[in-house]
Amino acid sequence: MSTRLLRGLTAAALLTAAALTTAGTASASPTTLTTSTNTVIGTTAQLSPEVASTATGNGPDARQQALAAYWTPARMKAAKPDTEIPSVKAALATRDSNRTTSATRPQGPSVSVAPAAPAAEPKASGTTTVAPSDMSTQAYFPNYPVGHPTARTSGKVFFTLGGGNYVCSATIVNTEGKSSVWTAAHCLTGNQAWATNWVFVPNYNNGSAPYGYWYAIQLWAKTAFFNNNNDFANDVGSAVMARNGGWRIADYFGGQGIAWNFPIGQYDYAFGYPAASPFNGEVLTAENGSTYDGGGGTIYMVNYMTGGSSGGGWLMAFDGNWGYLNGHNDFKYTTMPQYMFSPYYGNQVADLYNTIRYYSA
Repeated sequence: MSTRLLRGLTAAALLTAAALTTAGTASASPTTLTTSTNTVIGTTAQLSPEVASTATGNGPDARQQALAAYWTPARMKAAKPDTEIPSVKAALATRDSNRTTSATRPQGPSVSVAPAAPAAEPKASGTTTVAPSDMSTQAYFPNYPVGHPTARTSGKVFFTLGGGNYVCSATIVNTEGKSSVWTAAHCLTGNQAWATNWVFVPNYNNGSAPYGYWYAIQLWAKTAFFNNNNDFANDVGSAVMARNGGWRIADYFGGQGIAWNFPIGQYDYAFGYPAASPFNGEVLTAENGSTYDGGGGTIYMVNYMTGGSSGGGWLMAFDGNWGYLNGHNDFKYTTMPQYMFSPYYGNQVADLYNTIRYYSA
């Protein structure tokens, strides 16, 4: 697999020359990326010192080879659910007492960006669909086998943060740059530090990567969440992915749509890779149902997924293949384990999307 550096950026918040120089290198210092309004913050994605020390050069190929060597099947299997991240554990420990009940409302006109099909039919290699007998621990396994359009645009995320390795979930989203993956901000940053070794595995299935490993070159989050990990309403983030085999990720797999400032009460399909008991994180899992006002800029739905599913997309107007992202698995309250909460997708999502939409690998 090969990667290329960023090129052809036309967004208002263009990278600095320094960022263009360091993006995709094996050992460069991170470059902080901000916008004119300072409501969104980002960084050039980095390797941890341990992984950087194994790179045989400073180019993108060396970086990719080092990451491929690091994320062995054993290390992926040992990675913990995001609920074990210290910053997440601290935020969750106070969430019940800090709950805000003020009503959540649209913050402007409803806006949607349509999904986009892949430029050509993606080809999987070396993988078979998990047999039903292997799914016994996945109580809510849906019929989304390897190769299904929804499964290809969903994936499992592996990353290092605070010295530990963790897992989350994410969704490929359609943008002009065709390079964006959408997830929870706490899967990208914690305690004002950025994750390293960030890898997205589309259609992860029972330990296999049927479409390979895709590596981030930028990580983005809302500044409000970066500065305060208790701000669940702003727990939204995105990674800009390097090319793989010359392909931009959304050109290869397609990208789901996205929508913000829509009325609460949409009927959503939620996807993710729950890894905490009773799940094992090995296959794509789904829930579906109506959304409700969670207060304080959040929404919720009946959803029994657990840690590791964070960042997995909620799709409204879902036709069985494609839909519009308007929420994601994010957090739960101790007293209500049957409900999964998400930031309400309002103006904060518009800010983030409009920042990253033109970035391209």
